[in-house]
Amino acid sequence: MSILFYVNTLIGRPDRKINDLSILKSNVEDYFVHINNTSEVIDLENLLDFDYLNGAITLTYCEQTLLDVTLWDLIDQLWAYILNVIESFLTTGEGNTYFPDQPVKLHIKSISGDLVLYQIDADDQIKAVLPKNEFIETLLEGANVFFRNMEECFRGKCNYQYEIEKIETLRKTLNS
Repeated sequence: MSILFYVNTLIGRPDRKINDLSILKSNVEDYFVHINNTSEVIDLENLLDFDYLNGAITLTYCEQTLLDVTLWDLIDQLWAYILNVIESFLTTGEGNTYFPDQPVKLHIKSISGDLVLYQIDADDQIKAVLPKNEFIETLLEGANVFFRNMEECFRGKCNYQYEIEKIETLRKTLNS
């Protein structure tokens, strides 16, 4: 895992409604639980709707924010969409998707053998040129942590075996 990248998944607290994005970044713990905080995630079990699971991905490169909590969405679907973007990117050199439940577009495109152009089109546009392998591996690891933790915390309530197997396949493709 790269020290230049930081990725984390947060699960939305079902008992807290997000009404004001301007206060969200400074009050993250009021609205979200970090996926690695297993005991607190498990405590949410009876409140969660596993068909409509809100959450957010935070992603930074060096000091630049690439994704933050204001772009929260259906988190399991968003990670699955990101895996599809990676698959397309590794096959064709380009991949894009819209977020599951809002008009935010994620686009990644190869610009050289070892660099990728990352772009998010939301209210603001974020663009960054990133080291390809480290970036893709960071996303794969973030997805892996999310899906495995969800399965471990909520055995029988969710099944992400397809996504976990896809991550392994994409890692093999990336490293070949």
